Amino acid sequence: MPGPASSYEAVVLGMVDYGERDRIVRLLTPELGRVSALARGARGSRRRYGGVLDLGARLRVMLRKGRGELWLLQEAELVEARLRLRESLLSMGLQSYASELVGAFARDHHAEPRLFGLLEVFLTVLDAATDPPAGMFRPGLEVKALTCAGFAPVLARCARCGESLEGQVHFSADAGGALHPSCGAGEPVQAEFLMALERARMTRLVELLDMELPPGPTWLLARFAEHHLQRGLSSRKWLETVG
Repeated sequence: MPGPASSYEAVVLGMVDYGERDRIVRLLTPELGRVSALARGARGSRRRYGGVLDLGARLRVMLRKGRGELWLLQEAELVEARLRLRESLLSMGLQSYASELVGAFARDHHAEPRLFGLLEVFLTVLDAATDPPAGMFRPGLEVKALTCAGFAPVLARCARCGESLEGQVHFSADAGGALHPSCGAGEPVQAEFLMALERARMTRLVELLDMELPPGPTWLLARFAEHHLQRGLSSRKWLETVG
């Protein structure tokens, strides 16, 4: 039998239709990590959930453990809708990308307070920004998500010999990060670019809005993330198109 319902803060990562009236909602919570919950009647009536089950929305939810891995969504109260994100295709693309990236690294039914906090801050700052942010903001999310998930790339030194970097170096996903050309092969990149990413790792997201990204491979960390996930991020392709 299903257990008692408990209250959680959650961010909506996505949803899929289920049957004729229901939806399965993917949520990220600090206490439970990534959760899939059945929202009964979510497609048949707007009264029960009032249109709050939108991508990126912050909710207060009542969840009850169901059968197997699926939870039951008893109630959902809107905390923050982030409606301004819908005013720009780039903002919508960044919202989708951040939700997919962070959600992909979050574990099922394991506490993920750092990843939850990272996604919450990113979406809050994105919603409040006057213009869709560029520069270091998205790479900052990527390097922080990788670090929170335990896949931090080596950026400030050589991943093989441990010595400092300068000039043109290599970046290898298999090696875990930066390499001297004499230490291994990889994608050519300037050490200045990697050091900027390292500074972004240590800087609050809100402060990255005005930080410029030096010239370098635009999707270096995204491809590093996909290497560890062993799959592509579908939202990245759309974001590349609109961004």
